[in-house]
Amino acid sequence: MSATDLEMATRIKIPAKIEEEGSTTVSGKHFSDVMNSLSKGRVKLEKKEEKIVLSSKDGTITFQTIPAEEFPKVLENKGTHIHSFTQKDIQDIFANVVFVASTDESRPELTGIYIVQKDTTLDVVATDGYRMSLERIANKKVLENEKGIIVSAKLITELLSLKEEGTIEMSVFEEGNQVLFEAGSIILVGRLIHGTFPSYERVIPQETKTTITFQKEEFLHALRLSSVFARESANIVKLTIKEGKMLFFARSQGVGEGEIAIDVIQEGDDNDISFNVKYLTDLLRNIQDPTISLAFNSPTEAALFTLPKNKTFLHVIMPVRVQE
Repeated sequence: MSATDLEMATRIKIPAKIEEEGSTTVSGKHFSDVMNSLSKGRVKLEKKEEKIVLSSKDGTITFQTIPAEEFPKVLENKGTHIHSFTQKDIQDIFANVVFVASTDESRPELTGIYIVQKDTTLDVVATDGYRMSLERIANKKVLENEKGIIVSAKLITELLSLKEEGTIEMSVFEEGNQVLFEAGSIILVGRLIHGTFPSYERVIPQETKTTITFQKEEFLHALRLSSVFARESANIVKLTIKEGKMLFFARSQGVGEGEIAIDVIQEGDDNDISFNVKYLTDLLRNIQDPTISLAFNSPTEAALFTLPKNKTFLHVIMPVRVQE
């Protein structure tokens, strides 16, 4: 069974008793809606002239068909095998990165994940122009050159949802501008994105005056409480670091204000910085590590989030400038 939206395609093989070979095409939405609604049990598919008849214990459903040859040929060539990943590899490499990719199609290169080889180090990056996630994995050789490829974030999201056991094989078909992942009986294929990915290394802070380390759940709890009032004020929360405490503050004119404090391990100067609440929430919900570090220089410069127990990952968020 194959499906495509012309940007991404998938094919899955399932066991079946084949009485007569053949192929056809039906409406993907209607067919999947019906299949998801059927009771468990055997299903029979039978092509009758220009229709396909689905029979199950729930009853009989008929679909109009389209000639099989009209289905786009997007899965004809796997291309060159690039690398074999384990399921853990895929999660470790992509899960902390994919949520950052932009959804704005006016800059297609930002809607993808940039995979680039730098000698024996693999960089996997995503950015939407306001934040950036990077997984930098030493001693990982995937690509043969340092040109890099941009893979659709939608394709990576589907890849992360696969539950197939065993290895996942990655191939690139350059002539067809496609990247393909094969996991057991499932194939996912998507178009490579053309464009120049931003110079992501330039936004990583090299010097910082303030560093704090905190517990993720405490941070999330304080953020939820204080940000109730941020919804009415451009979704902005101010973080003030002072004497081993981090104070969360948000105010809504005419509604109220919230101020919550948590204990942190502080190194360096007292400082403050403001962020869009969504960017903080997205980061904390997508990483699994319980402890996070935040380092920054001033309220107007990019802030660096790292994981003390995961040296391969870093996340940069641009602050929001606020007038007192």
